[in-house]
Amino acid sequence: MTQTRYFDDFELGEQWPISETYEMTRNEIVSFATKWDPQPFHVDDAAAKKSVYGTLTACGTHVQAVVLKLAQALPHETAVIGALGYDEVRFHKAACLDDVLSLTIECIEKRPSSSKPDRGVIKNRHTLVNQAGETVFSQTTTLLITRKT
Repeated sequence: MTQTRYFDDFELGEQWPISETYEMTRNEIVSFATKWDPQPFHVDDAAAKKSVYGTLTACGTHVQAVVLKLAQALPHETAVIGALGYDEVRFHKAACLDDVLSLTIECIEKRPSSSKPDRGVIKNRHTLVNQAGETVFSQTTTLLITRKT
């Protein structure tokens, strides 16, 4: 049985390194980009080799999807009512073919709702790194979360 975390359970500075990783395979990169962002360096090996990256790279939307996928591997369920926004979205380095990506989530802000005492707002920083420990992507996510009753 998975434990549920409520607003009250979060602590500022708390970090959750996700043990699951995600490998950027050729099939994944090309398939996703063909549908959503068919830039030559995402879908064509020869064009990608001639690009500044020298290899296929995942499109930004794909990288964000990987963050959401990896976040599902948290060892707890979160009592989320809804997402309020993604901010400070940064693409620090290309996610390249054969990169193995891992995610760390950190609680950076916590405030109870001033109008509804049954909920609060949590802001988390998501940091995605490659196998060399280089930051590929980061963002802050603001969530509305149920309080313990």
